[in-house]
Amino acid sequence: MAHIVPFRALRYDPKRVNPSTVVTQPYDKITPAAQERYYAASPYNLVRLILGKHAPADNDQANVYTRASTFFGDWRRQGIFLQDPQPSLYAYAQKFTVPGTSSTAERRGFIALGRVEDYSAAVVFRHEQTLAKPKADRLQLLRSTRAHFGQIFMLYNDTGEIDALL
Repeated sequence: MAHIVPFRALRYDPKRVNPSTVVTQPYDKITPAAQERYYAASPYNLVRLILGKHAPADNDQANVYTRASTFFGDWRRQGIFLQDPQPSLYAYAQKFTVPGTSSTAERRGFIALGRVEDYSAAVVFRHEQTLAKPKADRLQLLRSTRAHFGQIFMLYNDTGEIDALL
């Protein structure tokens, strides 16, 4: 069984930034044109953390990862991000139109910290084939910022107990 625990999330302070100007698509869905739009939308747009612009002079000391770390630290100090006072599990619901139909569906779940398990333990299974280069990129971002800016999706069987809690 997967081990999950509550955590203290960081959120944008809506008194400091308009949420609609700082959210993005997942990093691997952002086109160069979308990246430009996100940069223009707000100096605090998440794209600066998850998919920053490369510069011609980038090197080991100054690059997309070090800039993401600097932005993240600065924004925390400036109060752009606020940390929740209590550890929590974060419930959410997403309504969407089923592709190719006019039917709507709802995906419900929660966000929590999960223990990293070796795949051989058969606790967590891949839902897609992941490639070495994107994994290395995300690992470098994690090492530089010491933060996850996205989620790892997991599925679970529920006899109704978790659903009732949400």
